[in-house]
Amino acid sequence: MNHLRLLSLLTLTLIGCKRDEAHPHTEVPAGLPARSVTVWTGKSELFMEYEPPVAGREGKFAAHVTALAGFKPVTEGRLVLTFKMASGETLTSRADAPASPGIFRALIKPTKPGKCTLSVSVSGAQVEDEFDAGPCEVFADEAAATAATDAADKGGIGFTKEQQWKTEFATLAVGERELQTSVQANAEIRAVAGQEARLTAPTTGRVTLASPAPVVGMPVKAGQVLATISPRLSAGGDRSTLDSEVQAVRAELDAARAQLARAERLFKEQAVAERQVEEARARVEVATARMAAAEGRLAQYSAGASGGASSGPNVFLIRSPLAGTLVAATPTSGESIEEGKLLFTVIDMDRVWLHARVFEPDIPRVEGARSAWFTVEGYDAPFVVDEKNGKLVTIGRVIDPQTRTVPVIFELANPEGRLRIGQFAHVFVATGGATRGLAVPESAVLEEGGKPVAYVQVEGERFERRALTLGPRSLGWVGVKEGLAAGEHVVTRGAYEIKLTSASGAIPQSGHVH
Repeated sequence: MNHLRLLSLLTLTLIGCKRDEAHPHTEVPAGLPARSVTVWTGKSELFMEYEPPVAGREGKFAAHVTALAGFKPVTEGRLVLTFKMASGETLTSRADAPASPGIFRALIKPTKPGKCTLSVSVSGAQVEDEFDAGPCEVFADEAAATAATDAADKGGIGFTKEQQWKTEFATLAVGERELQTSVQANAEIRAVAGQEARLTAPTTGRVTLASPAPVVGMPVKAGQVLATISPRLSAGGDRSTLDSEVQAVRAELDAARAQLARAERLFKEQAVAERQVEEARARVEVATARMAAAEGRLAQYSAGASGGASSGPNVFLIRSPLAGTLVAATPTSGESIEEGKLLFTVIDMDRVWLHARVFEPDIPRVEGARSAWFTVEGYDAPFVVDEKNGKLVTIGRVIDPQTRTVPVIFELANPEGRLRIGQFAHVFVATGGATRGLAVPESAVLEEGGKPVAYVQVEGERFERRALTLGPRSLGWVGVKEGLAAGEHVVTRGAYEIKLTSASGAIPQSGHVH
């Protein structure tokens, strides 16, 4: 990972170095440091660098326009730059297409000095927007422009538009949100108790899979047959022995039936007691059962010898006791298995348990908890457990002596099956009431030297590093007590790249108009 970060740093540095080759800077005459303005709207961002306007002299403007849907450069459309003088005169300049991706160039030659306002509009399929670039002034000569322009180094971290457009980058205006205090814990996604079936072999024998063959991931109905097992014959069994056994048991059954018939006749003649009739009936029932077993063993032997599928009374059907998803299937058709071997696992995935382990000191805070949210590796948005989709199942009453934790279990709906049994999660168990305050996405917060920091875009290509004092975390957001102000644009994607650029010392040129 460190190698990848260093490669990213090298790439971004090279992008900054090649900027001069791809988009040569036009030198401003000595004494006329460039000005810049940055304007954000809900749809786009304008970062414009320009020469201080001087009466009778053509001024150059370079407008960088970023579409905030994806934070990528605007690559088509028309830009109109408008000077509205205090006297009522209006000057405009139009660029019918970007000179290069994201950069529109315009020229305006004011005729007389005076106060003015500056506005920009962009129209095209990608962006349709207007920017109020604020007040401006046309100066009488270059000396007046120089005297009125603050040429001081503003400092900060340089990260050019070209670098922003070529990497994963995004910002967000800092604002207030409802945040709820919580207790953090590690958790695991588990099957709901009673909604997981592990089907094992009831006997030693040969497996025959159902048709179509069960496949992991397939839906299973309650009572559906997944396989059959033909019990294995006892050692040393052969056809002649089984035939002899059937004949012997048949003779025994015939004798028992004859004895029963004789006992019933004598009973009618009151020559024997009723007890003897009952005993004769019992012998017939026993012999009948033995006969069925012997014939079953003979039929099984015959089917096995010919390679056919057994369908006799001794075949065991492996049925799913519940509806769900087949998550494990180990046997193959024709395989010989031992009694007790795990064959299939079926789980009802419509609802799952979030099984958290809360440390002993936090137990009083989670008593009475009714909601939580948690994150799972690979998913950007957190999952929520509340009264709409789940419930608290239990808070354990016995502390694990090894980990000093208790289980806190929530049950929640899993209609799309996104949560999988065995996944690890980082859970926040809600405690207390919600509070309102400044908040930023957790992705905006980095840790440097063990302390939280964020990077703020103070203008188009200039950033500042801010140390933060954090508040509660809630649903992917973190409260900020100190370090940021409402309305500032904090970097939510690409902050690490800005940090690397700062560490490299690769600061782009400034005071130029592209």
